[in-house]
Amino acid sequence: MKRSMAMILTGTTILVMTVTATVTGCQSDTSKEKEETLYGEVSKIDGNEITIALGEEPKKPEEGEAPQDENVPPAKPEADGGTGQEDESEETMPEGEIPEGSEPQGGMNPGITLTGEEKTIMVDEDTEYQKTGGNMGGPQGEAQESKDRQEDQEASLDDLEEGDIVTVVLKGDQASSIAIQTMGKGMDESSEGTIALSGVYTVDGEEKTSKEEDFESNSEDENAVLVTRKGTLTMTGATLSKTGDTSSADESNFYAVNAIFAVADHSTATLGDATLESEADGSNAVFATGEASKITADNLTIHTKGDSSRGLDATYGGTIEATNVDITTEGAHCAPIATDRGEGTIVVEGGTLSAAGEGSPCIYSTGDITAKTVTGTAMGSQAAVVEGKNSITLRDCDLTGAGENGVMLYLSTSGDAAEGTARFSAADSRIATTSDGPMFYITNTDAEAVLENTTLEYGSGILVKASGNNTNHWGEEGANGGNFTLNATKQELEGDITCDEISTVALSLADGSSYKGTIDGSHTGKEVSILLDEDSVWEVTGDSYVAAIPSADESLDNLKSNGHTIYYDAYNSANEWLDGKTVELNDGGHLKPI
Repeated sequence: MKRSMAMILTGTTILVMTVTATVTGCQSDTSKEKEETLYGEVSKIDGNEITIALGEEPKKPEEGEAPQDENVPPAKPEADGGTGQEDESEETMPEGEIPEGSEPQGGMNPGITLTGEEKTIMVDEDTEYQKTGGNMGGPQGEAQESKDRQEDQEASLDDLEEGDIVTVVLKGDQASSIAIQTMGKGMDESSEGTIALSGVYTVDGEEKTSKEEDFESNSEDENAVLVTRKGTLTMTGATLSKTGDTSSADESNFYAVNAIFAVADHSTATLGDATLESEADGSNAVFATGEASKITADNLTIHTKGDSSRGLDATYGGTIEATNVDITTEGAHCAPIATDRGEGTIVVEGGTLSAAGEGSPCIYSTGDITAKTVTGTAMGSQAAVVEGKNSITLRDCDLTGAGENGVMLYLSTSGDAAEGTARFSAADSRIATTSDGPMFYITNTDAEAVLENTTLEYGSGILVKASGNNTNHWGEEGANGGNFTLNATKQELEGDITCDEISTVALSLADGSSYKGTIDGSHTGKEVSILLDEDSVWEVTGDSYVAAIPSADESLDNLKSNGHTIYYDAYNSANEWLDGKTVELNDGGHLKPI
């Protein structure tokens, strides 16, 4: 019996159809068994046994009804290619608080609600597999939406991973077919697009050197320079230019189609003393895509004018190491430094970044980005954004943004970033925002920031906001809060810490750090805590609520209460040293059990 399976992805809605072909001739008893369709998330793979955490199957739209999110896409942040209308001032809490100690149903996987039940199934050599080719919500966070979709692909048991969303057709406990929507790594695993790369100047599997040569591409989907199939290029003194828009936002965002200078398929290039200019949509300037693809660059001047045209971009394990860059972008969704699907790596030392367009932060990471002695300004977005299990590290940098918040750490439903801890680190730097939003905004992810001797400039008075989001459809509403750890070393911090009922914040002060502000003053947070070493100080500006306040200085001289009360959880083991007592502080305030 042969079956075909199709999964139609529209935004975050998944429609599953199973088609059973007519079988002629004799049928075995097995073929007469009743079929059952399961929908859920793979929680364990043990040989030929697969355990499925069962989920609620997405509902098919009523007749005449447009599929969800197809005609009205979800709001996206400025850094996610949208209008940025997250509304930082909104204080409405999501319904359905997760009970203490329980995990959000469905984790961070978008578009699935788990029921709490599991079922173990068997697979064998007759089980058919198929990997769906679409993505959940369009291109990477700061790229524009696209309707492009890839074809479904044949697959095998080896393609199945824990965390994948699957639709399984069963006969008894035996799986006859499995449709895999890859979520285990948070992204489409294919590192090649459907549009073949081509260049005006192409290095294909050979080694070449180019000096003082200029190349220009005026055609759709064409690179000015392309290095591919283990090629090697050393190029100096070039002027490279590009016109001709991309025909596919996904292909240009993920696979270097239409980029000015592209390196792909295990190739390497050195680019120095070069000028790159583009006046085309989907024309990223310097692009490394694929494992072992690497660009080493020095003394670059980059200017892009179209939408989705970043300065430096790396995807699918590609690497860029650059020094002395001057990058200007004018279009929307054009972070001067960015990684996209597939966790690329970029290291930049020395340079100036300027982004004028909407949804264009100075740095956007769905990979690992390190910047040293870089100055940047984003006039229509955040200073920096990390999506999912990825990172940004700043050293001696000065970044200014104008988005809804200063630094955003989040997980969207695009499928471009893996679930995990978003990490942000800054030392000896300055980060500023001209907006009236919080300095740090965390939603739908675990996140960690490490700050050392870094100046934060913002006018909202809110240092941290950790909360679920009601308008952006990132994660399951009511279970999409943020869990944030802020570690400060030799650091001055000022501003309130706010947290909703499905989010947590942990603040740690060490090595002479200081914090001036109110912690969870509205007493809405699921869990907020503060840890101070004996050399650090908290100057309290309003009544505060903390689940835990372990202190290395039991004299409490490092708590400057200004007459305010700090309420603590007497049942939290971290507070055993207080023995449930109310303690009068030196300057008129109290440390008091809730």
